[in-house]
Amino acid sequence: MVKKVCHMTSAHDWNDDRIFLKECQSLAAAGYDVYLVAEGVDHEENGVHIVGCGEKPESRRVRMRGFAKKVYERAMALNCDVYHFHDPELLPYGVKLKKLGKKVIFDSHEDVPGQILDKEWLPFPVRKLVSVVYKLYETNCVKQFDAVVTATPHIAEKFNGRCSKVVVINNYPKLDDIEFHGTPFDKREPIVCYAGGISEIRGEMVMVEAMNDVDGTLILAGPHDVLTSGGDKADM
Repeated sequence: MVKKVCHMTSAHDWNDDRIFLKECQSLAAAGYDVYLVAEGVDHEENGVHIVGCGEKPESRRVRMRGFAKKVYERAMALNCDVYHFHDPELLPYGVKLKKLGKKVIFDSHEDVPGQILDKEWLPFPVRKLVSVVYKLYETNCVKQFDAVVTATPHIAEKFNGRCSKVVVINNYPKLDDIEFHGTPFDKREPIVCYAGGISEIRGEMVMVEAMNDVDGTLILAGPHDVLTSGGDKADM
């Protein structure tokens, strides 16, 4: 019997690289019946059933309350065997699904307690308190789940002893997404490329400053809110 697997996200786009391209499509190719409940409209894409929940609210508060609940309700109605969700705001719904007897997996893309400590718009004492409280809540939830999937070994270490099983799925490119060419490395231009969200927290200035000691060009490719200053070796 083919197992029904449901991925859930209230914060990411339906075609998110990690969720849709790498995880959902890989499961579909392996023969699973795969559903992805997210923003957007109902449609089929590369063997994955996209279950659309409409437009994602711009307000984080509205998204975390009403939209997250809508994602959960549409996912629960599918009656899948496994539920794999990707956002901390869905943690309480993961607990509900577990109480219904479902296999539940939390996919932690980031070290959220550590991320909270970097929120400069919060006074540091408040940041520290929120980080501690969130970690306690997260631990209480994940210990009830069947597994936690993380995007890096560093994040996985943060879950050791807090859940029954933790597995690392790195955000490496799929091999069929890479166009290889036969030019030897010593014949190529000296270019370093970073692909992903561009921000100070993700090390944009560290990468730019590191290029001061490198005879080459750094290309940063991804969404960026504020242009980086300082250094003429970075292209975005």
